[in-house]
Amino acid sequence: MKYKITLFIIVIALVSLCIYSFLPKHQEIKSVGYLSTESIHDQTWGTEGYKGVLNIIQMYDANFYIQENLKSDQAIMDAIDQFAARDVSIVYGQGSEFQNIFNKAAKKYPKMHFVFLNGKSKAKNVSALNIEGYAMGFFGGMLAAHESKTKVLGVVGAFKGQPEIDGFIDGAKYEHKETKVIVKYVNTWGYSRDAQKYTLELIKSNYADVIYPAADGTNRDVMEVVKVNHKKAIGYISDQRYLGDFVIGSTTQNISKLYSDIAEDYYEHNLIGGNKLYGMGNEIADLTGITQSVDKDFVNKLDDSIRAFKVTNILPNKKMPPTYNNNAYITED
Repeated sequence: MKYKITLFIIVIALVSLCIYSFLPKHQEIKSVGYLSTESIHDQTWGTEGYKGVLNIIQMYDANFYIQENLKSDQAIMDAIDQFAARDVSIVYGQGSEFQNIFNKAAKKYPKMHFVFLNGKSKAKNVSALNIEGYAMGFFGGMLAAHESKTKVLGVVGAFKGQPEIDGFIDGAKYEHKETKVIVKYVNTWGYSRDAQKYTLELIKSNYADVIYPAADGTNRDVMEVVKVNHKKAIGYISDQRYLGDFVIGSTTQNISKLYSDIAEDYYEHNLIGGNKLYGMGNEIADLTGITQSVDKDFVNKLDDSIRAFKVTNILPNKKMPPTYNNNAYITED
């Protein structure tokens, strides 16, 4: 009797092993879609997302479909319908503007996985990737305050409540408590004619000598004004050293790595929807590209503080970054 039971168990195990051997080990990424409300050539937000998806299609030999400058939910849904007809596996939406429409589209297309930045997931096939921006802003503010001679810093931001701007202000005042930070908001993530005007006001009327252009759609315009007026800047989203030595460092977000990690999880059958938080601790956000003009003692101190933060999540002021809800970047234009 024991022999029969043992034989039965062995047979069941062999059958199970055979069945498992025929199951697909990976989930094929047939095609990838990328959507953006702005241009992919903005050299900051849109460009970083675009480069991230290009890496994915090269790695997985997938087809690639792109739609940019989408200005309404209907335009986004039309693009999603087109992607569905082309059997797209993953759709990346570059920003919080995709929260509502992606959560809605997820019900219509349950086999498609939707990914967007900064917001809240409401479906199992939607991944909301939230980036903790306060800390990178804090260290950027420390650098700006250290390099400022007038002790007046200027910020051209998109909306009030941006974590990286709050961090920039606190970091600047931590480095030099007498530092004054003046913030102008263009009230859009896209292009604004006010950006250059505000930058000139900060430089000419307020004597700001280090500018932080924390709005991707106006970043290039602000940088042009800063360069022409021989002032300094903190880069935004991407390492902007390529613009010139006036960029003394950049608060960066490694969107490319983030998107690749999502694709790998999908490929390995490990991708689960929901809200995910990333930051300096997992190398997604950072302060990079500090120029050689900054004195080495300060750079070493700053590097030590950044390394310590990545391990402990404690900032140089002995505090943890404040908690922001998943709607921190969701503001109607």
